[in-house]
Amino acid sequence: MSVIKELFYLLIVSFIISYSIRPIQIILFRRGINKRISSVLIISIIVIFVISCITFLIPSILKESSNFQDTIIELQSLFDSIYMKLKPVSENKIMYTVLNNINDKINKQTISFMEGVFESTLNIGSNIITIAIIPIVCYYFLVDGDYIYNKLLNVFPVNWRKIVKKIGNDIDKVLGKYIASQFFLCFIIGIMTFIMLITLKVQFPIILSLFNAFFNIIPYFGPLFGAVPCILIALLQSPKTALWVAFWIYLIQQLEGNVLSPKITGDSVNMHPLTVIILLIIGGELGGFLGMILAIPIGVIFNIIYEDINYYIF
Repeated sequence: MSVIKELFYLLIVSFIISYSIRPIQIILFRRGINKRISSVLIISIIVIFVISCITFLIPSILKESSNFQDTIIELQSLFDSIYMKLKPVSENKIMYTVLNNINDKINKQTISFMEGVFESTLNIGSNIITIAIIPIVCYYFLVDGDYIYNKLLNVFPVNWRKIVKKIGNDIDKVLGKYIASQFFLCFIIGIMTFIMLITLKVQFPIILSLFNAFFNIIPYFGPLFGAVPCILIALLQSPKTALWVAFWIYLIQQLEGNVLSPKITGDSVNMHPLTVIILLIIGGELGGFLGMILAIPIGVIFNIIYEDINYYIF
């Protein structure tokens, strides 16, 4: 099962990466560059970019991480002091129970976070071969994508192939734009967050800006998940700094939600906000954080399948 799981993750990650860069390959192909050459060129640029980022970022991240454990201990002390101040506020048993549960939850989450970071670091080393294979699999997805797609179509009955192909093309149009726009938005949010944290002299600007950019993939809840660590770290410096961080993160999210996202994403995800929230809750319950990330793309796929089948049948 572990081999199947690892193979599944390898294929999924490779597919997402190749699918995200496929529009660039199509542009190069239309300008007369061979599919194989354009695929090698794009993947090589991405690999060089990733290696360059790792070369420059890893030392800085390790430098920041050396003090990260002390900061976690400081945060734990801050939570404990708040807990001790709130505890005598009321003699109500319900209030005591709520406070105790919150304090226990914070302790467990802190320990779980540290264990997760340590385990993820070890997994990167143990999965280095799998990571090295990803560019090769991406290459074959890009070069032989049409061939694989046509082979998958042969699974369906002849009468259904035209409908399935139409559904696949519709999904490709919507999902391709959504994924590319999300990557671009996350990059912009990360850069703006980094500049803000550097300006306010908050600790761990690289780690926190990466967190905020990564969580931004999740609609509605993501910005909150990304903002909380920034505000908590700033709170260790001073309440004033924490307020400024909260203010600027709010402005960044307003800029992203009201200006950038409508321009870049447009109406690629034509779903009611309530539907999006329900999908996020279901995705979180079924697959945790990864489930929340995949909830919207899967919801978009099912929505397009329903609309196309409904059109052809009725």
